Amino acid sequence: MLRSLIRLHFRRNASSLFQFSGFPLSSSTVALTTTKSPISVNKSRNMSSSSVPPQPPPAPATTRRPTGAVPFLEYPSPNATSTSSNSSTTKPKRYLLFFISGNPGLIDYYAPFFTHLRSLLNELESTSASSPGQQPITFHIYGQNLIGFSDSDHQPFSPGSPETEPFLLEEQIAHLYDSLVSLNEEKGPFDEIILAGHSVGSFLSLEILHRSLQSSSSSLPITTALLLFPTIHQMHLSPSGLHLSRIRSIPFLNNHAHVLAKSFVDLVPGFALRWITRRVLGMSEHGSEVTTRFLQSRDGIWQAIHLGKDEMGEIRDGEGRWGWWSSPTAPTSHEQRDEHEEQEVVAKEMEGIESDWERFDAQIRQEHEQRKGEEEKRKKPKFFLYFGQNDHWVADQYRDEFIERRKREGHTGKEGGTKIVIDEDKIPHAFCINHSEQVAEKVKLWVEEVVEG
Repeated sequence: MLRSLIRLHFRRNASSLFQFSGFPLSSSTVALTTTKSPISVNKSRNMSSSSVPPQPPPAPATTRRPTGAVPFLEYPSPNATSTSSNSSTTKPKRYLLFFISGNPGLIDYYAPFFTHLRSLLNELESTSASSPGQQPITFHIYGQNLIGFSDSDHQPFSPGSPETEPFLLEEQIAHLYDSLVSLNEEKGPFDEIILAGHSVGSFLSLEILHRSLQSSSSSLPITTALLLFPTIHQMHLSPSGLHLSRIRSIPFLNNHAHVLAKSFVDLVPGFALRWITRRVLGMSEHGSEVTTRFLQSRDGIWQAIHLGKDEMGEIRDGEGRWGWWSSPTAPTSHEQRDEHEEQEVVAKEMEGIESDWERFDAQIRQEHEQRKGEEEKRKKPKFFLYFGQNDHWVADQYRDEFIERRKREGHTGKEGGTKIVIDEDKIPHAFCINHSEQVAEKVKLWVEEVVEG
């Protein structure tokens, strides 16, 4: 009798239970905090897109770092052998596929995906090595936890201070950027870096790309972004975003949702959690094990909910946030003033060195072309976006408007442009639970396009 009641209870809540930010756990384990009544836009300013500022909010005054090792998964190429400079063997072109997970940020969810993708990329490497006149290629796959999801990478969280509470999006971005730089220095340098992100990992990928493009000192050769089920625009207006925004709009739940969720989960023994995730929610054995470890961790639920609430406030105007992804705009008054001042300086110098005009002009043109070539080389990343059908973390209206703008402005299907695919195979947002091989097959096709140029 008791078993039947438990089964009935969890089946009734399966639609909201374990679906947090793209994974089987969501405001989750706080299913008890959501309601079925429609939410009024007037209840919270966070629900209104018209009140969203065009620029992202300022970053925190301080950016924390993990205090312990962050778990990671790494799949080097079996063909990544070093060759001496005087060797007759052609040096392979080295690619790094740097993968960023969704929320909850446990990289172990993606082990089956990485394993199958590794085997597929091995085939590409073998083909390149056996093709006469073609430069061999190698792929290095790497992914790590988002910080805060492993109890060993930080001190126990405690409420009351931003310095002791879970990590925010800005801190995730800063840590991932530093990790990518370090990886490129230690295992590279790589010839090309492919950023791949799932769910909020897509947003994090674009932020890293944006900061690399804006940095004059960056040496990261990022050429491509593969975005899987991307949550990059108006996330708070998606079906699940609306649920999570309810929590943000109620002070008690905003402050204590993680406590309620953790208290609820702690009442359920590990064997029961495995049974629920396997039998009720239909997870694979691997997904069930990772989810159970996550639920039983000390701070995992708090980190997931805290990060999810931050996502609702940050992931608003994706196109406005990254100017290079929007339509070309006229120069700002500041840019026009700089250009005018530069022209005046050049004209003044020309008056004083008229006899050397040809040499001076040639030098200016050469420097201009060099700067222009460097900018074009840095600012031609390719984008591949794979959207799900009826994705509960993506607002369909804004997804469709985004796709239409890309087509109308001529950015799709071009070099440095955007390729967009909407899923036709009914793959869910949390693909890494039961559909890893299918998505790995799709990623392999995109990687082939990247290699072919």
